[in-house]
Amino acid sequence: MILTDIIAQNFLKYARLELTDLPAQGVIAIDGANESGKSSIGEVICFALFGRTFSLDDGNLQKLIRWGEPACSITLRFLANDQTHYQITRMLDRSGNHGVLLSRVDDADNPIARGHDEVDAAVYDLLGYGYDEFIESYYLAQREIIAPQPQSQAVKSMAGLSPLEYVAYEHEQEIDREKASIDRLQKQIEQLDEELTALELDPTAISSLESEQHALQANQTLLQEKRQTLEEAFGRYCQMLPKRFAARRAGRRARFYRLLCLLGALAAAVGWGLLARLPDHPYSVRLASLFKTYIPQWEAQYLTGLLYAAVGLTLLFVLLWIRVVTKQMKVNRLTAAAEDLAAALESAQLSPATDWAMPRTEDEAASDQQSLSQRILDETLSISELEPAVEQLIEAMGEKRDTLQQQGIRLGMALQKEQERVEQGEQIKIARQGLMEQRAEHERRISIGHKALELLSGATQNLSLRFNRDLGASVGRTLPIFTDNRYQHLQIEDDLSVRVFSSQKRDFMDLVEISSGTQRQIMLALRLALAQALNQRTEGGRQFVFLDEPFAFFDQERTRNTLRALPRLDEQISQIWIVAQDFPVGEAFDRSLACDRLRAELVA
Repeated sequence: MILTDIIAQNFLKYARLELTDLPAQGVIAIDGANESGKSSIGEVICFALFGRTFSLDDGNLQKLIRWGEPACSITLRFLANDQTHYQITRMLDRSGNHGVLLSRVDDADNPIARGHDEVDAAVYDLLGYGYDEFIESYYLAQREIIAPQPQSQAVKSMAGLSPLEYVAYEHEQEIDREKASIDRLQKQIEQLDEELTALELDPTAISSLESEQHALQANQTLLQEKRQTLEEAFGRYCQMLPKRFAARRAGRRARFYRLLCLLGALAAAVGWGLLARLPDHPYSVRLASLFKTYIPQWEAQYLTGLLYAAVGLTLLFVLLWIRVVTKQMKVNRLTAAAEDLAAALESAQLSPATDWAMPRTEDEAASDQQSLSQRILDETLSISELEPAVEQLIEAMGEKRDTLQQQGIRLGMALQKEQERVEQGEQIKIARQGLMEQRAEHERRISIGHKALELLSGATQNLSLRFNRDLGASVGRTLPIFTDNRYQHLQIEDDLSVRVFSSQKRDFMDLVEISSGTQRQIMLALRLALAQALNQRTEGGRQFVFLDEPFAFFDQERTRNTLRALPRLDEQISQIWIVAQDFPVGEAFDRSLACDRLRAELVA
């Protein structure tokens, strides 16, 4: 940036300040006695660019207004690196109103930016630096020339460390946020652990309840089957009992008639055999006499009928035998119903799957404690006795079924509740796993962040070393010019402390070992090196520097050598402003500005 015009009204000492058509190349000398307004020109430049000065911050800007005046204004025109001609106009009054505009000189009616924030951002974009970098490099205010502080933001910006530090800061903030997230997640995990512990889940609870449920269902099914079997067996028994009695009576009659037929057939066969085969036998004679006595019409021709009678009775005997067998089979078949009932009663009276037994009736207790089933098999139990006992047993089985159903309902509710608890536990575990995965992701990000910080630290260290090396090289080129080749080599440490090589001692010396004038020459060379470094980093093109009283402790020879050396230092540092009370006689400058205590105006 090259300054072309400075116009101010009612600023500090000056009621009017007009510096126009300033040379872009060479030295602009400003001389005058103390309090003549020399440093005010530098403060005009600083205030115009950044809205503050080296001596006054934002809270005391009203002190910049000339005593007795209500307001002040400044217009600063400059050529940027793109060779565009810009101007900044600032207005300030004693009420604290502060206005600022940035525009092109050839289009002043259409500001590029207005207001502090917009103009500050636009100026930074144009110049590539801010107030701090400006003060540490291009602008040397009236003060003791000291070594720059390595931790200052301006020096870090010149070295290119600011972006790295900003990125490192962002990583540190990100790491802190990740740690805070981990702490928050850990609290949530601990809370879930407490909820999971409070559930007191038993891994075997569901399987145990399901086993009980299956056993209960099996008991219900078994009880229902036994009840149904008992009811069906009792129904069949009741239907069977009269049929069995009838079959037995019919069987007894058939046995009786069978016996008669057998006796009749034997008698007829024996009579026929005696009469037909042994007619002369005494029994045959007696038998024939009996037939004639009781059967008057008996004749010998009827003997064949006796044979037929024997055969007929024999056939009838066989038929009655078959009937007896058939009736016995029916009785046996009907008796199976009694056995089924007895077995059903026996099974129902004491079930292995249940813990109950049918109470015995008073009649059963009095009859030698015989069981119902045994009495049924022994046919010593009547329907009138059996029916109430069976009904009592069926009723007891119904009550037990209801009890089992209630137990099943309670067990189902307990199983459902346990399943809900297990499901809740699974949801807690899933949520906990999700939190664990999130925590692992945050830990991974923290690890990456630490790795990034390590890389940034290494990059920062390397960049700092390179900056110090380049700065030392730049000072090494400038220092011989300032010191008439007495000192040529400089050593700059990481903290920017300076040691200079003495050819006489053949060793590096601390600054305290050399004269104060030489120290100031070295510090001035270091400041100019910083200006060169900033200009190279920002690719600022041609640049001005403003040096306020840089020769305060220089002798005439040092001042003269420095004045002649400054324009040759760097072709990019082309516009050099120098403030001094007086300059060596005979020195020529590209523009000379003489300040006077008694004059409130400076026009050149």
